[in-house]
Amino acid sequence: MKAELISTGTELLLGQTLNTNAYYLSQKLSSLGINVYYHTTVGDNAERMEQVLRTALDRADLVITTGGLGPTVDDLTKQAVCRVWDLEQEVHAESLERVKAFFVKLGRDMPESNLKQAYFPTGSKVIPNHLGTAPGALVEKGDQIIVILPGPPAEMRPMFEETVEPYLKDKTKSAPEFIKTRVLKIFGMSEAMVDEILDRLLIGQTNPTVALLAKTAELHVRISAAASSEQEAWQGIWDLEEKIRHKLGDKIFAGGNLTMAAAVGELLSRAGMTISTAESCTGGLIGGAITAVAGSSAYYLGGFNTYSNDLKHKLLGVSRETLEKYGAVSAQTAEEMAAGARLKAGTDLAVSSTGIAGPGGSSEEKPVGLVYVGLATPEGTQTQSFNFFGNREGIRALTVNGALNWVRLYLMQGRAN
Repeated sequence: MKAELISTGTELLLGQTLNTNAYYLSQKLSSLGINVYYHTTVGDNAERMEQVLRTALDRADLVITTGGLGPTVDDLTKQAVCRVWDLEQEVHAESLERVKAFFVKLGRDMPESNLKQAYFPTGSKVIPNHLGTAPGALVEKGDQIIVILPGPPAEMRPMFEETVEPYLKDKTKSAPEFIKTRVLKIFGMSEAMVDEILDRLLIGQTNPTVALLAKTAELHVRISAAASSEQEAWQGIWDLEEKIRHKLGDKIFAGGNLTMAAAVGELLSRAGMTISTAESCTGGLIGGAITAVAGSSAYYLGGFNTYSNDLKHKLLGVSRETLEKYGAVSAQTAEEMAAGARLKAGTDLAVSSTGIAGPGGSSEEKPVGLVYVGLATPEGTQTQSFNFFGNREGIRALTVNGALNWVRLYLMQGRAN
């Protein structure tokens, strides 16, 4: 079954509302083995709504619309379906009573305009809305299906799960196809580098398929497989994942939903070690990433947010001589920050960050994106330098992952690389 999602609402086109409905529905349909080939967004305009609906029906078996079911004049979805499929609208008595009861419960008179929410294309199967006044509908014609759902996610999602999902499961059970995906996360390699390494492995690869997705501070390798059973789909993914891991090695820091901080947390827990942080350019983001992981109190004892040179000296013991001779952004300062944090916090490990996130504060010798990270361990303290590219937000995010990745490699290999 081929599907298209149509999201209606001028607020989506203006960027005033994030389209989370398409994200949610794509995941749901994929889990049912239904291929989503197109996402279309259209404003509150009757002519354009009709055009996109006709186009969708020319190339899809299943069309799901979200939005355009309110009581106002710009809510046009049901009317567009009627025009495209030459259907009349008829009142649904049960829905009319539900709409009336909704306003009785609120203690308010029902506006006359809300009556339109009880009208549906002839032959529709009405989808109840227990959280709002806009019921949805399932409309069939020949081998095609249009599903009409409201726009608010809090209403749309339970309606899909309660009515549409069981309906689609029944429709697809005669010829099941399971689509499964898994993501491998990489740090320290560009999209072009990974593509070049995996090129020969992926030539002619059609199932499973691989896509490279560049993120702010990491790269994702998405593996997707389709099969007649879940086990067969997963087996295809696992087989290809093993080959990819062989090619990329420890550049892969996690799989699935695991974050860099969570991957480091698992390693710290396994090793029975604790860690602290000393941050300048990241302003607490490394500690924030660590503590975003549930249970991190078992291994993270705390951090020092030392943005000024004075606090670097007072809290971490960075010498005045180091700061004057080498500057706050230097390997020497990063080293003393990490060593000081480990000593003050009494942890097994400590990681530090100092750099120039921009847009100002740079020089020819120290450009925007220059970052030093220190790692203090029982074996001593070492530093690494990075030259990151991007805006302030991106450089800080890269620094967080760069620092945590070094901790990860140390824990995996028993030493700092």
